Amino acid sequence: MKARPILTAYFILVLAAMTWVSWYACTAPSVSGLAAYAGKPQNVLGGYVTVCSEPWGLATMFDAYFGFLAFWLYVAWRERSAWARAAWFVALMLLGNFAIAGYALACLYAAPADADLGQVFFTRKPA
Repeated sequence: MKARPILTAYFILVLAAMTWVSWYACTAPSVSGLAAYAGKPQNVLGGYVTVCSEPWGLATMFDAYFGFLAFWLYVAWRERSAWARAAWFVALMLLGNFAIAGYALACLYAAPADADLGQVFFTRKPA
C-alpha cells in the first residue's frame, strides 16, 4: 500500500475542514453561554459539548484532533505492532498532548544515551 496518496488525501481533508470550521467560527454568532457554566460541576462529556457549542470552541476541537491524528500517523509509521498502534491511537484521542509527551519520553528513554535526535525519533522500531 502506498502511503503518499493516503497522506496527501488526509492533509487535503485537514486543509478543507479547517478552512470550513474557521470560516464558520468567524461568521457564526457567538453563543457566549460559557459563563453560565462557571462554577457548575460538569462531567467530561458535558464539558466537551459545552465547548463545542461555541463556534471557536468547535474550531479548536477540530484543530486539536487533526493534530493528534497527524501525530498518530507518525506513531503508526514508527511502531511495527498493530497492538501498539491501536493503543497509542486510543491514548492520543483520549489524552491528547499528555500522550504525545509520554510517547516522546518513551522514545527518549528507550534510545541509547549517545543517540542523536534523528536516531531517537526518526528510526522505525525493529519488526
